[in-house]
Amino acid sequence: MSAWRLGVLALAFVTGPLAAQFPAPPPEQLKGTPVTPARLPDGRPNWNGFWVTPNGLLEIYRGPSGITGQGPGANRPSRRQDIPALKSPYKERYEEAVAKAAAGELPDPVAACFPPGMPRMMGMVYGMEILQTPKIISITSEWQAATRRVWMDLEDHPQEDELDLTYAGHSIGRWEGDTLVVETVGIRDDVPLDFTHLPHSPKLKVTERFTQISPGVLVNDITIDDPDLFEQAWKYKLVYLHKPNLRLMEYVCLENNRNVDADGRTTFE
Repeated sequence: MSAWRLGVLALAFVTGPLAAQFPAPPPEQLKGTPVTPARLPDGRPNWNGFWVTPNGLLEIYRGPSGITGQGPGANRPSRRQDIPALKSPYKERYEEAVAKAAAGELPDPVAACFPPGMPRMMGMVYGMEILQTPKIISITSEWQAATRRVWMDLEDHPQEDELDLTYAGHSIGRWEGDTLVVETVGIRDDVPLDFTHLPHSPKLKVTERFTQISPGVLVNDITIDDPDLFEQAWKYKLVYLHKPNLRLMEYVCLENNRNVDADGRTTFE
């Protein structure tokens, strides 16, 4: 990780944990009709390269005196206001998490270098690298060095008794014109959906629709389906901006981790 990114990391721990949800995409970045993207030899849209989120940590202005502005972890709300009504027992679990967070008693496993998991990792604190092949699309978050693979040569997920539960889950994809549709299941039930520790049930399914709406702008329309958690599906958008001058860099969570004391113990403070 470069020196300035380590500096941003320090800022993020001062203002709040790194696993923060980015603000809603600016309306002007969601206008217009999809553009005709550059293409790979197989005719599919070419999204290879590095992408960042608007208002993300790589978009923070770095002036003459160093890093300025607040990272996305600053002044974050302790309770989501944009989610559908919750069902029991997950409603009670969420209320307990919110109360613990307000009291400063809710440790975040990501601060101890556990992966953020899906769909939280798609917030892409430090941006992401997309690598495309006909059979696999790899999406790597520089934050926590978390990688997910979208299997383009599979039509179905493994049967329930053969499905390994993982942080990133099992993702299969298909093209609908120039839109990449990705369906993910098999996410560990101890992986929260977001930074407020929103829980989920084993029935969780995450559907993403990636569409390039203008040059260098990729929109991810996300639908969270969990009939045991929500009264209805939860939908939101994430936006990514192509940065051809940036490259994925090594991220070692344990290096410079403000949440590990001198004796190597995890403090979560």
